[in-house]
Amino acid sequence: MTGTITTFVKAVVGPLSQKRTCLFGLLATCLGVLATPASADNDWIIARMSSSIRTEATWDQVRSQMLIAFFQSNPDERGVSAQGIEDLRRISVAQRRSQAVAQILTYDLDGDGSVTTEEITAAMKPRARQMIHVNGVQLEPTPQQVRTQLDKLVYDLLKPDTDHDGVISTAEIQQEGARQATQASIAWQQSATQLVPMTLDANGDGVVSLAEYEATVREQFDSADQDRDGRVSASEALEFGKRLNEARQAIQRAREAEIRKQRLEAAVAGCNVPNPPRDARLVVVGAREGRALSNAWVGSQDRVTSVVTVEVTPGPEPLYLALASDGATIWDVIGATERIIGVVAHADTAAEKAGDAGRSPAGGAIGPQPRGRPLVGVMGMPRDKIRFTAYTGCLIPPTETTLKDGSAQETATLLFGRPADEIGGKHSAGTFSVPGLRHFPDRAVRNTIQLPKEGLGELLWRNVLGDYPLGIAQIDLGSVVSGVPVKNYSVLPGSAGLATLVDAGDLRITGMSRGVRINFGDFQPYTQPDKFKITRKLRMPAGASGSFVLADQVPPPDGDLSSVCVSSESDKKPVGGSRTNCN
Repeated sequence: MTGTITTFVKAVVGPLSQKRTCLFGLLATCLGVLATPASADNDWIIARMSSSIRTEATWDQVRSQMLIAFFQSNPDERGVSAQGIEDLRRISVAQRRSQAVAQILTYDLDGDGSVTTEEITAAMKPRARQMIHVNGVQLEPTPQQVRTQLDKLVYDLLKPDTDHDGVISTAEIQQEGARQATQASIAWQQSATQLVPMTLDANGDGVVSLAEYEATVREQFDSADQDRDGRVSASEALEFGKRLNEARQAIQRAREAEIRKQRLEAAVAGCNVPNPPRDARLVVVGAREGRALSNAWVGSQDRVTSVVTVEVTPGPEPLYLALASDGATIWDVIGATERIIGVVAHADTAAEKAGDAGRSPAGGAIGPQPRGRPLVGVMGMPRDKIRFTAYTGCLIPPTETTLKDGSAQETATLLFGRPADEIGGKHSAGTFSVPGLRHFPDRAVRNTIQLPKEGLGELLWRNVLGDYPLGIAQIDLGSVVSGVPVKNYSVLPGSAGLATLVDAGDLRITGMSRGVRINFGDFQPYTQPDKFKITRKLRMPAGASGSFVLADQVPPPDGDLSSVCVSSESDKKPVGGSRTNCN
């Protein structure tokens, strides 16, 4: 069975204008707001005029109000310049830095340039003893309430103590100041839209002069004053309100695009990936996960590793492959591999847990995020042709969703310095044929393991193929190139691991759930064991789900228990590391 995969083909881009630099063609849309629409200047002027355009407003009144924005943008004798605006940013950043440092040094009671836990405690005791309000009545706090409040105050103020030695050192104070300065710079960039945009520089001399600014403002005032009587009538003010709504929507779209661009740029910074040669065809292939399960893990036995195959067809053109997955993945490259001059491999999953350094989506806060090393390996290619991204977040794996919203194309262009010649992917991936990017969801992978068809774990073994239709791939560890360790699972992941444990007698099935699985448009009923009793010491399979009762005298399972419910048979309480909301 074959299927056509969405393919993004590089467009031929003509000369770029001086003010509008387009990173790449994507349905006539440029990354961020780098391609400034011709109306963007007018939108800014209209939005700024919103407080002054009202019934009976005159040109002199509007001009007076609009001059406020001009002089807030730090003009010199020539006008508003990029340097003047940058000086405003530096002032804002310096103020935040100095405020952060001064706030910490407020508690430096002995003046030695560092702050100890004892100094903070002494400074906070009076505050912790303040009267408390209960139902409108002031009450003296109890000793326990004082201690609780004091502990919280001290804990909050000790956050800059990054080495947790009880002392905020001079270096840590400087680090906190730098962190606050970075946040201030990011916030300032978002609020800088209130300043005069440099695109109003009509003559291109690098300065927006007062004359240029006034001319643009006058043009928009005249557009509002349609009868040119120098005064805005009620009907003219109403019509201007319609234009104002349109301008605000356009500005909001541009702001959101700029924030998205900054997030993506921050994500790919420092990814340490070489640009592909100009004569090579750049092919970016993505998957959320493979349709085959791996019997070997990359990076962490507590993560599910799947397998995706890439088959290279014969041809003369050299290929540069970028392989990106959401989960931990081993890519098996087969066929005419001599065509491949380089491979970049990436996964958006790391060994650490989410919230620590697990994953880095394109969304979220602007700026560097905690990221770990990607869990990815490659078979079928020599080590000297393979590069791994430095951390998660460097590429957004192409799938149906990320291709539709354009984020996969955008990060690929940022990472490699040019648009991909071909880009495509699937949520659940089997075999990709490149170039051409055709997807074969049912093509068998190499060296699959024969699954048991009978035994106590029969239902679980049957459901393995529901989760991974191409079965379990037996991996030759010596053939996998990876930047992280690669080893065989001691217990297979998911349903396969649960089935193995049931067959061995370490688990006993105590409950079932029933439902319907939708697979490529087909509705398939299933019966899924989801309640178990742990009878012997075991390791919980990666990616397992369900509820588990731990028999008395049996030690808690090893492995990651965060996605399962494991409770003690005697007291029904969750064991350490298990989910607590098990009802």
